[in-house]
Order: sequence, then C-alpha cells, then structure tokens
Amino acid sequence: PWTDAEIAAAKAKCTEALSSIKLDYKLLPPIKEGLCGAPAPILLKSLGSDTKVEIDPPATVTCALARALSTWLNETVQPEAKALFSSQVVKLQNATSYNCRNRYGSAYQPLSEHALANAIDIPEFVLASGERVTVLDNWPKVLSTKPAPVPNPAREPEVKTAKPIAEKASVVTAAKAKAVAPPSPPPVASELTPNPKAKFVKHVHDEACHEFGTVLGPEANDAHKNHFHLDMKERRRSGFCQ
Repeated sequence: PWTDAEIAAAKAKCTEALSSIKLDYKLLPPIKEGLCGAPAPILLKSLGSDTKVEIDPPATVTCALARALSTWLNETVQPEAKALFSSQVVKLQNATSYNCRNRYGSAYQPLSEHALANAIDIPEFVLASGERVTVLDNWPKVLSTKPAPVPNPAREPEVKTAKPIAEKASVVTAAKAKAVAPPSPPPVASELTPNPKAKFVKHVHDEACHEFGTVLGPEANDAHKNHFHLDMKERRRSGFCQ
C-alpha cells in the first residue's frame, strides 16, 4: 500500500494543482492494485464554471491530468469551437480513464499510463448546439488522386496534295504537322478535406501536444483511430505527439 507520507505529499500536490481552476470533483481513496494505482486520485465530473464541460462518464484521474485538461479546454478547445461552430463544448466523452492494464492490454507491453490514473481517452466532443464531433468520423481525410498516364504526342498523318490537271505529274508532300502538345495531367489532390469538424479535431489534437506528455490519435496507429489518448507521463524529450 501507499505510505502515509506518499499519500500526504500527493494530496498536497493535488491541492496546489487544482487551486486555480474551476471543476466539480470528488476526492477518492488511494488506489493500489499491484503496480497500478495512484495515492490521491479524484473522480472528475466537470470542468469550467460559466460553461461547464461534463466528463461523461466521470473520470478517475490524477489532479495533474485534470489541470492539463482544464488548460486545454480553456485555451484551445473552447476558442476553436466558438470560432468554427459559434457554440461551445459542453461534454467530453470519456472512453477510458483509470484502468489497471499494460499498453494495448498486452502481456508483453509496459504498464499503461491508464494504470496510474494518468491518462484519458476522448472519442467525442458534444457542443451546446447538440452537435457531436467524433474523432472517428471527422479526422481529416487526405485525398490522393493519381495522375492519369500521359499519352504519346498526337501527330497528324502525312497529307499528299492532289495533282493539278494542268501540272505535270509531280507529287507534293506536305510538311509534317507540328507535334501537338500532350494534355496536362489532372492535378494531384493532397490537401485536407475542407470540413469545419475535421479542422476542429485536427487543431485540438495538435494543440494538446503543448499540454500533455503524450498525445495519440488516428495517425499514431489503428488502436487510436477513434479517439485521442492524452497522458501526463514525463518523457526525455518534450512530449510525444502522433
């Protein structure tokens, strides 16, 4: 089990982390399951005051993760939602928070940050207008149209002029026609689909990299095609974002 000193130190850090943010939460007892757990976890129900963002269902997380979520919502998610949809986010769907397991649930992977209440998976944002923005459906798709094969230059056949009646028999060969320039190949489309929801999910994903130690989305691997994984693990380099 956690020692009294570890629990006291974690609670002190928790109080400091949450002192300047608005949130609705419940302090949970220390969690310890083998290598899993956290000395001072909270059950996070919502963030914000004027516009409350519900966490559905409530997430078991560390206070450091709750603070990072608050900053990300206030500085990135809400301004972008207001700019693109003239509405604000009122709910974050919580797919997974605390879960005692290894990465990807594999026996051969290291311990997941979910096992330390240090991660959350978000598949969907719900706006005050009732509109839903999902990672799976709205992650920007890249169009890649291959150019058509270029045909050989078209040439006109040789044309022989008819012999005038009064003229002695002689054949006049017309000069070969100039080669006709080949048609231009169709343009290759490699830009992101211009969709407000696609722009929203891409922007909030990329900006999350400034707040969290790790951000994984659809471009990371197939396991994250339908959600964002956000965690607070301290890494040797400044964050890990895919």
